[in-house]
Amino acid sequence: MYGNCIFDSVKEIQTRGKNYKYAMIQLIEQFEPLIKKYSNLLSYEDSQSELTLAFIETIYKIPTYNARFKQDKYIISYINKSIKNTYISLSKNRNKKYYYESPINLDITEASYQLNIEDKLFVNELLALLTEKEKEIIILKYFKEYSDMEISKKFGISRQAVNKTKNRAIQKMKKCTLVS
Repeated sequence: MYGNCIFDSVKEIQTRGKNYKYAMIQLIEQFEPLIKKYSNLLSYEDSQSELTLAFIETIYKIPTYNARFKQDKYIISYINKSIKNTYISLSKNRNKKYYYESPINLDITEASYQLNIEDKLFVNELLALLTEKEKEIIILKYFKEYSDMEISKKFGISRQAVNKTKNRAIQKMKKCTLVS
């Protein structure tokens, strides 16, 4: 651990002292079990990265000007609460996405004697409204159940770009269904 206590490390990081990078690495390693605990509870691909980023942001927000925070126990408590709150927030967002973005049954697009031809035509009409990229992203996301990260790697774009394209495509399809 850099210095004698967590307070020294946090202060070094916040003031961007000459050893602030080393101090940050040491703090991340020290709190890695906590980050991994919540990452495992979230159980999705980027959860550990997102929690680590939240941890770094927390380090910069610790009110070191407050005399109470010169004691490590207050800093540790502050970090624990911050990571737990981040976990809760990410968990709620994940649940919302799962609720609103459930996968589409792939059988609709395949030739199947069980399904109505009108359903197949309707899905094809909706997909025809989209650009090639939008269509591919919708098919990968909802028909083949790829994660946003997998799609972003496949196209060489960011997850945000995947999400933006997906939302734009959904809006196009919603407009069509409202008109019909």
